[in-house]
Amino acid sequence: MIARLAVEAATSAPYLHFLEALHDAGFEGDIAPDYANRTVLATDNSLYQRLPQAVLYPRGAEDLER
Repeated sequence: MIARLAVEAATSAPYLHFLEALHDAGFEGDIAPDYANRTVLATDNSLYQRLPQAVLYPRGAEDLER
């Protein structure tokens, strides 16, 4: 049986605060807490699926350091 994604669609408050702080710290890439981006990256082509709280698309090395 393939594990199903959690029904929980909303990003929880602590993660939203973290994402806001990351943006305020100068993160220049895209921050995507929306359900569509999270669903796309919820699997690694195996049977397992884990829905992340957000997806970060760093723009450069500086974003990776942050």
